[in-house]
Amino acid sequence: GITIILIIAILIPAVNSQYKTNYNESSIGSPIPKSSEGPNLCHYVIDINIVGEGSVSLDPPNNWYTPGTEVELTANPDSGWSFSHWSDDLTGSNNPEYITMDSDKTVTAHFTEDQYTLTINIDGNGAVIKDPDQTTYTHGTVVELTANPDSGWSLSHWSDDLTGSNNPEYITMDSDKTVTAHFTEDQYTLTINIDGNGAVIKDPDQTTYTHGTVVELTANPDSGWSLSHWSDDLTGSNNPEYITMDSDKTVTAHFTEDQYTLTINIDGNGAVIKDPDQTTYTHGTVVELTAVPDSRGWI
Repeated sequence: GITIILIIAILIPAVNSQYKTNYNESSIGSPIPKSSEGPNLCHYVIDINIVGEGSVSLDPPNNWYTPGTEVELTANPDSGWSFSHWSDDLTGSNNPEYITMDSDKTVTAHFTEDQYTLTINIDGNGAVIKDPDQTTYTHGTVVELTANPDSGWSLSHWSDDLTGSNNPEYITMDSDKTVTAHFTEDQYTLTINIDGNGAVIKDPDQTTYTHGTVVELTANPDSGWSLSHWSDDLTGSNNPEYITMDSDKTVTAHFTEDQYTLTINIDGNGAVIKDPDQTTYTHGTVVELTAVPDSRGWI
């Protein structure tokens, strides 16, 4: 007899090459579980790359997705960083953004360091030095601020995003900052001392003077007194005299009593006795004069 052997070939359709079967591992490293829907159900994975400092959240938060699934991607920048844009299989800068899973996807989230401005305002006369001196600063940069008042001015205080009156002072850049340095004109005192009898007139006559003010000093001696000279922060004997206020000043006006001479003339024969008998006399002195005629017939 003749034996007939039948070979039956059972053909199984090949899985489309663009899919990963439910027995593959995802690119993230998590196994894809077997589906109850059949051995040929395919899944896709998203490979997330980060440039800069931050993270990306996925919703739904799976490592694998069935075809047609829409996935929401949310970029979460670290402190001091901002989301810039997406690249690879996602473009633009919307956050969150959406991607439809019709194949394996690679998405890169680009984060950039925040750049902050430091605006310096001046109230009064002076300047502020920044160290480091930059147009913008990254998050967390500490900037030293040194106030340099003009001559005759002083730093009073800081305001806006900086307070107090320390100089230098420091500010940490964690946002755009504005700092105002307040300078005030120095106020100087002019102390007048009197030696003797008299007074001094100040023009202008003020309690304090700003830097650079010129003050005219006029000495007014009492009756019978005269200005001798100035001392301390003013010298000489000019009257009036001028002093420029660039610091606290002290001026002493020295007055001396006027000295008068008493001249006695004799007509005839005799003498005059002065009491007191002095070469000079101060103002207001009373002198007794006694005429003493000669004894030989003079009266």
